[in-house]
Amino acid sequence: MALTANRELQRYVDQELRSFSVAADAHIFKGALVGFQRTSGHVRPLVAGDLFAGIAYEECDNSDGDAGALTVRVYTQGDFILPVTGIAATSVGSPAYASDDAGLSVLSAPGGSSAGKVVTYLGDSEAIVRIEPFFMPLVEQTAHVPLSSLTSGATTNPVLIATREITLISIQVVFNTKPDAGVLDVGTDNTNPTQFVSGFSLPGLTNHVPASPTMLAFAVAKGARVWAKVGQATSTAGVGGLLSVRYVEVP
Repeated sequence: MALTANRELQRYVDQELRSFSVAADAHIFKGALVGFQRTSGHVRPLVAGDLFAGIAYEECDNSDGDAGALTVRVYTQGDFILPVTGIAATSVGSPAYASDDAGLSVLSAPGGSSAGKVVTYLGDSEAIVRIEPFFMPLVEQTAHVPLSSLTSGATTNPVLIATREITLISIQVVFNTKPDAGVLDVGTDNTNPTQFVSGFSLPGLTNHVPASPTMLAFAVAKGARVWAKVGQATSTAGVGGLLSVRYVEVP
């Protein structure tokens, strides 16, 4: 349920405060989760899908004002005790998502805004959450997957499932023993996965040396699967193939 009054939240360590301009007709309560309205670039009480800005340090009532008429100070870092639905003792380390200005969920509700990670489970739908506004440094992740190579035909290798929208940073491929024929394709179509890498020559590899194919695109939609297709070898199949994909999740 959305806030209807100010609230006090326990917090840990010193917090960094930043001032943001407030959207037209917005009333932000102290302790509210604050989001950037994508269409205006101003902050407001968070609505699902906003870019998470932080937690309101103070109340700001711009109910009768134009966009940018007032500013509000917002905590942009630190650990806060917050109501979190779907929480359990095993939720430590799980991402937390916001659908309004009052609380969070450890389940990725459709359209929810990424707001941080669970640090400690406190019970009774409450947890210590380390907030992570969208402008904080993104955490780079890497998926390493083995690649199979055959002389009897091409192989299609699953790489990852994007639980949130992601941006690819780089793709690398290496074989301990390179195949004597075949190309590498990477994409979201398991029949013809050529959206990110298309027709990279595997015989041109040097054994044990990673290579970076030219990437054609970088965005992967939420829920999409990424596949790597290894073309058929002629008489010598590749041995010890590995694909490494570096990426970040989009807030």
